[in-house]
Amino acid sequence: MKIGVLGLGAIAPFFLRAIEQDPQVTLAAVCDRDREKILPFTERGVPGFDSVEALLDAGHVDALVITLPNNLHADVAVQALERGIAVCCEKPLTVTSTDADRVVAAARRGKATLFTAFHRRYNRNLHNLAAQLPKNPAEITLVRARYHENITEHTGGDQWYLDPLRCGGGCLIDNGPNALDTVRFLVGDLRVVDATIGDVRTGCEHYAEVALEGANGVPVQVELDWALPTGELKDVTVETRDGRLLRADMLGGFEEFKSSLDHEYVGILADFRRAVALGTDHVDAGPEIVRLVSDAYTIARRKETRARMTAKNAVVARVVKLLFHSRAERGMSMSPWLSRCVPAGQIHELVTTTDRPTRPGDRVDRVGFLGFAEFHDPAVVERGDEVWLGDGRRIGVVAGFDECHAPNHYNILIDTERLLTAADLDLRPGDQICFRATTGE
Repeated sequence: MKIGVLGLGAIAPFFLRAIEQDPQVTLAAVCDRDREKILPFTERGVPGFDSVEALLDAGHVDALVITLPNNLHADVAVQALERGIAVCCEKPLTVTSTDADRVVAAARRGKATLFTAFHRRYNRNLHNLAAQLPKNPAEITLVRARYHENITEHTGGDQWYLDPLRCGGGCLIDNGPNALDTVRFLVGDLRVVDATIGDVRTGCEHYAEVALEGANGVPVQVELDWALPTGELKDVTVETRDGRLLRADMLGGFEEFKSSLDHEYVGILADFRRAVALGTDHVDAGPEIVRLVSDAYTIARRKETRARMTAKNAVVARVVKLLFHSRAERGMSMSPWLSRCVPAGQIHELVTTTDRPTRPGDRVDRVGFLGFAEFHDPAVVERGDEVWLGDGRRIGVVAGFDECHAPNHYNILIDTERLLTAADLDLRPGDQICFRATTGE
């Protein structure tokens, strides 16, 4: 097989070393816009090109490895596949499902093999874990994959990873495909149940959690983190019904940075050759992983909050009147509004409760009264805000609002472990009450 490598960035060296080790393939050409990167190859007789069109027109290759920024994968893959050139594309196959469908259609038209490279599925420690799994998937109670790293240590100077327009997002679209393919390798087809993204920096999420369901309803959790101070953690844990805890540390036994990748990319190349030999019988997993990532983004981007991020300033109110009584049958009603805008200077009533109201209309009977507090600055108070005293004591969490005294004032309902009044907290007029947004941890 005569292979061309398109893109000579951070990932290309692993493919190039795998090609050198495989006697059944030949490096037939390289391509990159940076002529300095091409020069070492042309000096030893490997044809070099600075555009994909020139590479394809030269006719040197019958297979192409694509290691370009994610947003370029689709167009380049279509060009190669329509010419009948087999494509091995670094994950993710594409940024969108629409583009993935376009690439699959091009492979059909060109009768060429499409293959997406997910390197972790070739990890030897993962294969050892797979051999230990129960034969009956119903015996698995949880699969958890963690993919944590400091992204700045992994880019090799390729800044496109941190450009959401070129990467397609952040850790969910970049590390997510490997993590999702890893658990799919263990439990079969997956369905996204929930997803959260956060720690967004210049448009790229540096943290994500995805909850999925695998074959036979096996619950799957995937956790992605680009923001470790240094180092990395890549592992998969499987819990079984009989109490066993099976784990694969995908970096275990590989002491040097990124040294685990070498044997994985050898596995990619061997599997790519097998896929080409199968021809049209090979079904690529790339489009399915693109769909899972897309589903996760759809769910996560609808959420108002972002994990590990504070969305508003803390707001301080000053107690202007104390209340000392409690009631067991107050008959308040949970407002339908999850947040309230409070202009500067307004006064509202603070009420503790142990009833745990969650839905509009929920009745709130067991209450303790703290008093009235004046908001000095404009504020947005919302369900989930933590409520603290100025001396550092935590009172509870805002449950919602009761509007029985509107428009005069709201009752701000605070979930507490036990009913509290001004006497229980030893409040004094002038004491400060602080409302802080949670960070989604």
